[in-house]
Amino acid sequence: MAASSRFAEVALPLPVDQLFTYSLTEDMAKIALPGCRVFVSFRNRLMTGVITGLLDKCTVPRIKPVLEILDTDPIMDADLLELTRWISQYYLCAWGEAIRTALPAGLLNEAEQLVEPVRPYTRSEIELLHQSAPRQADLLQHIVSTESVSVSRLKKELDLTNIFGPLRALETKGFITLTVGKPSRDPGPKFETWIELIVPEESAREAVTTLSRRAPKQASCINLLLNHGGSLAAVQLRHLGHIERRVIKELSDKELVRMYEVEVMRDPFKNTTTEPPAAITYTKEQLKALSIIEPAVEKQTFHPILLYGVTGSGKTHVYIRAIEKTLEAERGAIVLVPELALTPQAVRQFRSHFGDLIAVLHSGLSAGERYDSWRGIRDGRLRIVVGARSAIFAPVHDLGLIVVDEEHETSYKQFEDPPLYHARDVAVIRARIAGAVAILGSATPSLESFANTQNGKFICCELSERVDQRPMPKVSIIDMKEEHEEGNWEIFSRDLMVKIEDRLQKKEQIILFLNRRGFSTFLLCSDCGHAANCPNCSVTMTYHADSLLLRCHYCDHRIHKPEECSKCHSRYLKLKGTGTQKVEEELKQLFPEARIARMDMDTTTRKHAHREIFEQFLHQEADILLGTQMVTKGFDFPHVTLVGVISADTTLNLPDFRASERTFQLLTQVAGRTGRGHLGGEVIIQTYAMNHHSILTAQNHDYGAFYKHEIEERRELSYPPFGRMVGVLFQGANEKRVMSEASRFSKLLQKNSSDTVILGPAASVVSKIRGMFRYHLIARSANAASMRFGVQKTRLDWESKVDRKQVQLRIDVDPVGLI
Repeated sequence: MAASSRFAEVALPLPVDQLFTYSLTEDMAKIALPGCRVFVSFRNRLMTGVITGLLDKCTVPRIKPVLEILDTDPIMDADLLELTRWISQYYLCAWGEAIRTALPAGLLNEAEQLVEPVRPYTRSEIELLHQSAPRQADLLQHIVSTESVSVSRLKKELDLTNIFGPLRALETKGFITLTVGKPSRDPGPKFETWIELIVPEESAREAVTTLSRRAPKQASCINLLLNHGGSLAAVQLRHLGHIERRVIKELSDKELVRMYEVEVMRDPFKNTTTEPPAAITYTKEQLKALSIIEPAVEKQTFHPILLYGVTGSGKTHVYIRAIEKTLEAERGAIVLVPELALTPQAVRQFRSHFGDLIAVLHSGLSAGERYDSWRGIRDGRLRIVVGARSAIFAPVHDLGLIVVDEEHETSYKQFEDPPLYHARDVAVIRARIAGAVAILGSATPSLESFANTQNGKFICCELSERVDQRPMPKVSIIDMKEEHEEGNWEIFSRDLMVKIEDRLQKKEQIILFLNRRGFSTFLLCSDCGHAANCPNCSVTMTYHADSLLLRCHYCDHRIHKPEECSKCHSRYLKLKGTGTQKVEEELKQLFPEARIARMDMDTTTRKHAHREIFEQFLHQEADILLGTQMVTKGFDFPHVTLVGVISADTTLNLPDFRASERTFQLLTQVAGRTGRGHLGGEVIIQTYAMNHHSILTAQNHDYGAFYKHEIEERRELSYPPFGRMVGVLFQGANEKRVMSEASRFSKLLQKNSSDTVILGPAASVVSKIRGMFRYHLIARSANAASMRFGVQKTRLDWESKVDRKQVQLRIDVDPVGLI
């Protein structure tokens, strides 16, 4: 056992479901606390981990030491450690992966390994090595040409995965050296250089006179400082007088000025104006809801509440009052919004009420902006956090309230890297740990959340009417089959075109929704029927008119639009299907005077693009807002009097048990964007399935009828909320191997979890992405804990006999979709 009297259990950001024990020196033992970051050596890597616990004894021999403790105070408190532990257990991932997700990027960096040649090598020496070890020789030749290169860069440039074997061989033979540097630090505070006069004003003016001839730049610098109160930032001096740092240094050497550093907070909304808050007059239903929420906040105990309110019913007003009550109790709050596009509006609303107490956290911020917001929250200066999914991990002190706005949204689910958590469910657990109130708000609650109000797990507060008793918009359904029978094959029905023309003449605004981006969804050969497919994925490529390219929306493979069919060489190629770009083009032809703003993945890649489009439409600088599901979120545009749904069937026809629910939610939400002002509103829905219950109930704004119909179908099939599900995805370059391993996993799961129903394995709907074949299975059971235990045991059994470089596995607990 190591001589140190104490040991630290450390979670590392690795897909390994275990903690690692390291020894602490006597000095380290005095400052080490759970939640602090440490530098540790792990195999041939130097990594940053987080202490999760401290031990007085350890029976493991030859324990490695902690190399450095990075934090004087823990960056994760006990509540966040408990939350990430729960995430790792529930979502079947490593604790270190959950901790990595909860912290800002850059706080758990790994050190880069550097490769350097011992000396320059001649071509003949490399050729001699090539005779016995060609792979090592090729690698050495590349290293010699770069002189010093990181292992990660070598992997990328040479497209190699298993690179350590040849590198170790070259190191053993004395050709190269492998060194490990310290992990890169977090983004760190930003500092700005300021310059201040340190002589009396009279002396400074004399210096201007003296220097004006022989050193005019120095004279100009002093004069600028005199005219601006004696101090300016270096960047201001450069802007006002082209004063370079050299000039400032010369003045500093003459003891006329001094330079000093000032920390600058990177505020992503520093250039936005905040309007004073409008007075809120609460409705009877809002006051009734607050009569339940306010006492819950005062008690400082866990209360999960569903705020079920129709679109335009003033749910945000309830949130604001709940936050005020939370601040009065000297506690903090988190407000989650579902989409990056919605964050500017949310920030604008909450800043008008709470000013500089607001912090913003979302993936659209730079690393520095996110780090500064995170520090402000951790320091207690920023008491209210507004953000997307990851904001649920904000280090808010004494958390008293969590609001999940539009709680039904699938964007709260993490889809890519583990843990594949759902922020709504994590919010409820975090509120339980903190003894806080969780408010889940929606006009179209998820079936699971509404079912929780029926079984007593959640309290339901209902807002059934719009603010100021404004009527719900009239919704008309257009049967596109009839349109075709009567000779109209255009994108827009005749009614919708008439309504658009009418609103444009009245100078009112319009929102048009189509949940498909691009110009045309595929390119089809008229002779043989062949469609242009992505070579890496099992999907057709989408034509984008602005770039004149066919693009894959999964791997981003791009090609120029071909002149002839790749199969039969026919030149009769037609663009089929409709995307937002094509709708925009059609609108420009039909309504050339209309100002059109488009909001989809293609127009919002730039930083602040969401905010710019939002502000443009809010200030009536655009007449029509066209977009994908981004425009269905909780935007509040008082001048929108018409909403047009180009096709209600894009989500309805998906092979997913939630397709009906998703369609109802999208239609109801986008319909709710109109009629929010005194002008009233109207909705036109175009569809080929006008008798489907999700469309008919959306037409009548009738969530109750939709829930009653859908919940019975779920009950019959034991789908959520009556059963729990776990999705298991298998991916690999060799399809037969993927099929075989998926089948082996299924058989193991049958043995390990006898009460679990297994659907599959089968090829995924999109059966290949980025050259990787995809098979999946669905495990379903009424006993969620037993099923998760069975899946976890099966994974361990399966992984013990599989080459994970050949087949990768991803587990998704409570999947929101099956595609």
